Amino acid sequence: MRGVAAAAAILTLLATLVGAAAGTAAAQPDAPPAADTGLRLDVTAASPRVVTADGPATLTLTGTLTNTGSSPVTGLGARVQRSDPLRSEAAVREALAGDDAADAVTPVFTDLPDLAAGASEPVTLSVPLTGPPTSSLALARTGVHALLVNVNGTRDGLRSRMAAVRLLLPVLSLPGGAPAGPAAPPTGSTPFTLLYPMVEPPRRLPTVPGEPVTLTDDGLAASFAPGGRLAGLVEALASRAPVGSPLRAGVCVAIDPDLVEAAAQMADGYQVRAPDGTVTPGAGADAARAWLARLSATLRGSCVLALAQDDADLVALVRSGASDLARRAVDDGRQLTGRLLGTPVLADTVWPVDGALDEATLADVGQAGDGSSAAVLSADSVEQPGATQVSGVVPLADPTTGGTSTVGVLTDPLLTLAAGGSRASTTSTSPAGGPGALGTQDALGALAFRALSGGARAGGPLVLAPPHRWAIDGRGADTLLDGASRLITAGLAEPRALGASVAAGAPPGADGRRLTYPVRMGALEIPPAVVASVAEDRDDVERLRAAADYETGVGAPPEQVFDPLLRGMLRAVSGWWRGDPAAARVQAGLVGTRIDELVGSVRVLEPPGPFSLGTRDAPVPLTVANGLPITMTVRVELASTAGLRVAPIPVQRVPPLGRVQVRVSAEVLRAGQFTVEASVRTPDGGALGEPTRLQVRSTVYGTVTIWLTAVAGVLLVLLAARRIVRRIRGDRPGPDGGTGPHGTGTGPPTGPVRPPVPVRAPHGGPSTGSAAGAPEPPVLRGPEGPRPAVRPGERPGGTSVGSGEFPPGLRRASRRGVTAPDGDLP
Repeated sequence: MRGVAAAAAILTLLATLVGAAAGTAAAQPDAPPAADTGLRLDVTAASPRVVTADGPATLTLTGTLTNTGSSPVTGLGARVQRSDPLRSEAAVREALAGDDAADAVTPVFTDLPDLAAGASEPVTLSVPLTGPPTSSLALARTGVHALLVNVNGTRDGLRSRMAAVRLLLPVLSLPGGAPAGPAAPPTGSTPFTLLYPMVEPPRRLPTVPGEPVTLTDDGLAASFAPGGRLAGLVEALASRAPVGSPLRAGVCVAIDPDLVEAAAQMADGYQVRAPDGTVTPGAGADAARAWLARLSATLRGSCVLALAQDDADLVALVRSGASDLARRAVDDGRQLTGRLLGTPVLADTVWPVDGALDEATLADVGQAGDGSSAAVLSADSVEQPGATQVSGVVPLADPTTGGTSTVGVLTDPLLTLAAGGSRASTTSTSPAGGPGALGTQDALGALAFRALSGGARAGGPLVLAPPHRWAIDGRGADTLLDGASRLITAGLAEPRALGASVAAGAPPGADGRRLTYPVRMGALEIPPAVVASVAEDRDDVERLRAAADYETGVGAPPEQVFDPLLRGMLRAVSGWWRGDPAAARVQAGLVGTRIDELVGSVRVLEPPGPFSLGTRDAPVPLTVANGLPITMTVRVELASTAGLRVAPIPVQRVPPLGRVQVRVSAEVLRAGQFTVEASVRTPDGGALGEPTRLQVRSTVYGTVTIWLTAVAGVLLVLLAARRIVRRIRGDRPGPDGGTGPHGTGTGPPTGPVRPPVPVRAPHGGPSTGSAAGAPEPPVLRGPEGPRPAVRPGERPGGTSVGSGEFPPGLRRASRRGVTAPDGDLP
């Protein structure tokens, strides 16, 4: 019996050990998931966001599990596990990067249904905050914990961790009044300032008064509408931090002036131009009007910090030689924001993109408007001679004078990182920095870590400065503001107005700090080629301004025409495009095309057909058009050609949105058709638009042609005269009664006189007259007088046929085209 009992005891012990080993194996954290496991977990809500004594005793997470692979996933299970309280900044950064294992407490897995390929399933996980570690998070002390939502599953026979989501969970006190353990909250409170950015990517194209407002897409319409991102930000601020509340005193809303201006212009109607050139009416006029009104009411009496116009990359502008545009971006941004919102803005404070400036940019920005005596800068962009300082106000050294006229309000890089979210993690995903309720959970956790550690109380204020490109919506903003209010209520944070910190300045005796522009931030700058393109557009606009001739009551004032164009071109260097050179180049192309259209609207119109000039000094009529809503003073020039000489053209004044007729005095030098280029320039010679090609057809003879025609006419007259003279000479009577030099007229012969030719008689005897016994030929009378008739066998003049001699009358005929036998030419 004892043997049987001993065997049974051994078997029971082995079974217990095997079961314990199996349970331990199931509870152990598995290997991190591969880069793409084909399973995605999206956690969309968590409650509570901050653990307090009066809050829920159970943590509830909800979300969606999606199988993105091509095969089913079976054996799914999920659990929520945590780390020990994070005790250092390095530990917080490790948790934000997803490198913390968060395996201090690992409750059992909750079974989930299998997922077919492409299927999705809602997921709800609930775990008690206190209790045993196998079934709860077992919270025992205050602090900030790293949470990991871990999902295991089996695909193709292989079980592994297939999805994970991480976030920070601040614990200010334990639910139900449970003891908080040895770590007690610090005494005192930390001065705290929250910057609340409202920035959207630029969408407007540059326009002039009278043109419809044109956007590249209609995304703002949805963002302004109820439920949209921007509408949610305003509603969260109005409900969670109303004017007069403790939290509102520490909140400063940072606004892109271009966003406010876009809303004001959209309220009056606008159009959307698609990339293919299609233009459609905008649908968000009412939403833009309502949003702007709500924003103005919410911000009245609050701290408002105007960003640079279009949140321009100031350092990139200054480094590329466009300092004037950097100053304009800062100065115009302040004036525009204050005027459109109807509330004062911090006129002497600048918050650059990524919280970094170099010394040259700080010096240039200080010359904008009333100057910039303060800059909100990340602590890692300011020299740290001793221990790292992440908060407070420090004097900034001027490298040229050595003075410290400008102060820097330091922002905490850790809080900025937590608000923006980690960009690279192969072990888990994070909702931080994105839309949704959990987009600000990590920022809230990092803020609680600083407040609980008390490291910022000495210098203060602790400034939470999210990235300008903050993608959170109203749900995330609502959670962040609610959590910050809980910190204030718990006595861990004390609101501090940004303006108060600037006014107080640096502590007495503090040494000036030099700026250290981080290399990683320089790598994100807008490319110099894009800035150069913007600078060319600026020069074009300045040429237009130089040619403008404003007359009171006629057209729009110059500042209403050209200042919006200069502000509009800053959209190509917006901080929204930092780190995305391709997008920056696209924006520069859109802006440059639009500026070219406006510059080209002042031009010589091309006529429908060629000009026909019929006289040597015919005027050339030109039409100069002005597509701008302001009078322009211009010079019209015709390029010199070989066929046209143009007289100087007086300066022309072209009315707003009108045209003038110009008659250009010109001298035509040749006949034919030729091309002439007509261009419009400013009075000082700057080119406006592209030259217009004019076709000119001339029927006027040139100088050489006239001379050739004259010479030909003279020769024709001379030849005609010579012919007449010869005809007259050929008709004179000859000695033989002819009418030419060898004729038979009675006049003396004009040539040598030939001797009479003997005439043979019929019987062969010589005879000098008629044949013996032959009757005399009858005398014929004609117009030339009496002449003897020709007998048969004789030629005229009495010569016998075949005698070898031609009578003089026949020689005259030979001069008219018959060759004489003796060689006498006509």
